[in-house]
Amino acid sequence: MLVLVLLVSGCTQPAAKLPATAQVSAATPAPTDMTTTLAAGAKKMLTFTEADNGKTQDMAQTTRFAIQLAENPTTGFQWNATLSPGLELQSSDYRMNDAAPGMVGVGGTRTWIIIAKDPGAQKFSASYHRSWEPVTGNETAYNVNINVLKI
Repeated sequence: MLVLVLLVSGCTQPAAKLPATAQVSAATPAPTDMTTTLAAGAKKMLTFTEADNGKTQDMAQTTRFAIQLAENPTTGFQWNATLSPGLELQSSDYRMNDAAPGMVGVGGTRTWIIIAKDPGAQKFSASYHRSWEPVTGNETAYNVNINVLKI
């Protein structure tokens, strides 16, 4: 009987709302290709993508932002990222794209979450190559300049 009472009382509670996400373009002077992910109750997080290569963005000190780039470590190719001292890496995560079970050679997306820590001109740069091959200068490069504004 107690189980039945608990089950019934749990079923009468309103369903929890899941946070909604929306993609909106960042405000000027942000690059037009940059997206901002907005979750209910969360701060905006700028997300830089391949389209933002070479761009410059102003942002307030202590702001978190993300960089997402396609990567395929199954072929040995990975991004080797470097951050200037005023940027702090909070996390780096790789997610493989959806694929049929047993499929090999499937790429995915590398996501870095970074905090704009120190005021001034900062830089995120990355090179896409196989770690065991010599660097030739012809590797794919990615750079984003961050002007961190003191708050």
